[in-house]
Order: sequence, then structure tokens, then C-alpha cells
Amino acid sequence: MSIVIAIETSVPEASITLSIGGEIIATEEFESHRQQNKLLFPSLDAVLAHLREKDLAPTQIIVGTGPGSYSGSRISIAAAQGLAIAYGCPVASLGSFQATATFQQSENGYILAIGDARRESYFIADIKAGSAVFSPQLMDCDTFLQRLSEIDPAIPRVSFEHELPTNNFLRDLPHATGLISAWEQLSQAEQDRLNTTPPQPLYLRAPFISKAKPGHPLLRKSKK
Repeated sequence: MSIVIAIETSVPEASITLSIGGEIIATEEFESHRQQNKLLFPSLDAVLAHLREKDLAPTQIIVGTGPGSYSGSRISIAAAQGLAIAYGCPVASLGSFQATATFQQSENGYILAIGDARRESYFIADIKAGSAVFSPQLMDCDTFLQRLSEIDPAIPRVSFEHELPTNNFLRDLPHATGLISAWEQLSQAEQDRLNTTPPQPLYLRAPFISKAKPGHPLLRKSKK
């Protein structure tokens, strides 16, 4: 019997869902903003209480990895990995756009994820059913609008943003229940691959890491 816990905190409207044998047993929702480390665990414990009552343990942990709040994704990944270690079960990550209602209800199992990539750039990514691949293409605003004009308008355009340079999009947010639905759509081979791939936040661009100055900080001579 599958017992799945899904955690989605890449957006402020966070959620945790428990599914047993394909049936949703419990869902906790909370506004996380910048307090994910404080608010996640009471909701997680409330979900785990249902398992303790039945003397059960999860067989699978799923975590949404954005793109979105970097801190939120990191905290949920750490919590998911902790649960996986404690219960001896696998943990897998899924892109959060797969957890939106628009993606779940798409007739052709295909949506266009769009959003603000910051630093005066925007992204476009294809999200397809049965695939956990997220490959965003970054571009400036003019290229972004041009590319959108060339894509079939019948394909749903989904964003987590409130505002974009275009009005032709749906604002839809991921939910932990959607993570479970997306997971169930994957082939066994893809699930096995994800269960052996360490989860990490989805980056729109490579993280910037500044180089350390040479020498030990205490031995550097101050500049006059």
C-alpha cells in the first residue's frame, strides 16, 4: 500500500498532503512567506499524527522544488530528506509547475510555464505530463514577448506571478495534492530515476558564488 507525503513550500501559499492507498487523507495549508522554518513543522506534525494514529509509516516522500522561494524549497527538501531517513523510504523532487491545477486539468497534458526570472529577464519552459524535466529558457522582455506571440495561444500559459508584461496567462499556484497527482502520472522507470536523484531547488540560472579573497582573514593587511 502506497503511503505518500507531499510537501510544497516554493510559494508562500504552502501545503502538505498525505495520501494512503491513493486516497487523500489529510492536507495542511499555511502562509509561509519568510517563516517556513517556523511554520512548516507544526503542519507537518499534524499530517504525521494521522499516521501515528494508524501505526503506519510513509512509503514515499515527494517535495516541490520550484522555481520559487529558494529558502522555502531548501527547508522543505531538508524536511523531506529527514523524513526519508527516519522512515527508511525514498524521497523524490518534482518541479512545482507540475503541481498546479491547470497542469493537472490540461487536456493535452501540456502547459507553458512562464515567469519573471529577475535581473530584467523572463523565462519560458515546457511542462509535459509524464516528464519531470524542467528546462527554462531565459530571455529579455522583448524576446519573451516575441516568443509568446509565436506559440499557439491555445496552450495554457501558467505563472506564479501576479503581473507580467503580457496579460495572456493564468496565475495558478502549486499544491501538495498536485505533486501526488503528478507523481502518479510518471512511469515506474521515471519514479525510480527520481528516487535515486538527490533533490535540489530548481534554479532559473546557476547560483552566483563569490570568490573568497586570498589568505586568512585575520592575516590580511588592512588597506590605508
